Amino acid sequence: MSEKMSVKKAEEFSTSNWSGGTTTQLYIYPEDGNYAERNFQARISSATVDAVKSEFTSLPNVKRYLMIFEGHLDLIHGVNTRVELEPYQVDEFDGGIPTVSYGKVVDFNLMLKDGADGVMETAQLKTAQQAVIEREKDYNLLCIYVKEGSMKIANQEVSAGELAVIEDWEHPVELKNEAEATAKAGICKVKTV
Repeated sequence: MSEKMSVKKAEEFSTSNWSGGTTTQLYIYPEDGNYAERNFQARISSATVDAVKSEFTSLPNVKRYLMIFEGHLDLIHGVNTRVELEPYQVDEFDGGIPTVSYGKVVDFNLMLKDGADGVMETAQLKTAQQAVIEREKDYNLLCIYVKEGSMKIANQEVSAGELAVIEDWEHPVELKNEAEATAKAGICKVKTV
């Protein structure tokens, strides 16, 4: 297999309504996966939460990561676990545990199931700053969603609202900010089976 990078633009994403706002599916693996049927290994999405209080959909056997892009979010997992999230902070939790959130936010989600594993991170690059994402463990999929600004990812320009997808990931990936404004992104490193 050989490493392949593509950039997905906003018009390629699908957005749907839910009781608390809207959700935009940025990526699903496998490509013919279906979130509604829970037929996927990895799903990356961003949601706008317009309701002050939201109950998360129960997703047994799904490992979830959640990052906030805008706003402040208070989460309650089960009865006793409380988490406060500010922009670009990440929470990991079991999708089968009842979860309630308080706060109007824009978030970034990674869901993993059926043997897939992964992690969510953030990148914030000031003007002229660069970073390298090293391949670690046996992650074979790297997705970088640029939320603010723009950055060069493996020498390809990726603007706000676009998702860089590197399939069959094998090599370190360089990120560069050549713009005047700080660039901010959510990063998902995934091992699919």
